Amino acid sequence: MTIDEETKVGKKGEILPKKPLRDFSGISPGDKVLIEAQPGRLIINKIYSVEELLEMPIISEGTAESVEKDIEKEVKLQEKLTNDEN
Repeated sequence: MTIDEETKVGKKGEILPKKPLRDFSGISPGDKVLIEAQPGRLIINKIYSVEELLEMPIISEGTAESVEKDIEKEVKLQEKLTNDEN
């Protein structure tokens, strides 16, 4: 699920997402974010603190190698699906 909202860039270049976007994304005043710039778009990702990361549920068990293999399998599957669509 995504939420889209149109806003204007301020005179000094600031972009202020409204409360529903901040709430949905879990971004609060004072949080650190990483902004990735691509042609015609900005992608904003929250930078989680160590405390927040430790509170998150474990989504995978196993060694780093087994998790990496699972990720590689998923990437290959996504690439295959993308190629099949084209």
